[in-house]
Amino acid sequence: MKTYHIRLLQYEHWANLKYIDAIERLENPPEKALSLMSHILNAQMVWFTRITNDHLVVGVWDLLPVSWLKETAEHSFQKWDSYVRDMDEADFNKIITYQNTKGLSYETPIGDILTQLSHHAAYHRGQIATLLKPLVHPLPVTDFIQWLRE
Repeated sequence: MKTYHIRLLQYEHWANLKYIDAIERLENPPEKALSLMSHILNAQMVWFTRITNDHLVVGVWDLLPVSWLKETAEHSFQKWDSYVRDMDEADFNKIITYQNTKGLSYETPIGDILTQLSHHAAYHRGQIATLLKPLVHPLPVTDFIQWLRE
């Protein structure tokens, strides 16, 4: 399970960087695309603070400057990658109790949180692709199989 989640984190990071590069190349990227990429990265840190009981320093919909996207993505990836590499197999089933952004309490295994991160990012990258399609040629190809091939 550890290897699987490490690979998902690596894939997600690679795919996020593809879209960050596309956003950075635009003189005036669509604000919604920037908002969605910021949301992807902020959500990673929100989830990280939930599982580590750390202090939350970012809002899930805070807008990041374009110039901060790549550094934020690298920082987040390093934190998550280090955390997962230090986990034991049994830790993936450890239940985390947390509150969502609306203050509702939930319990979720860490392995499911890691899966949520990957699927959440893929969903929003799809939205970003729609926004960038008229502006970026060619659009980044971020299919999982493409990552495997590279």
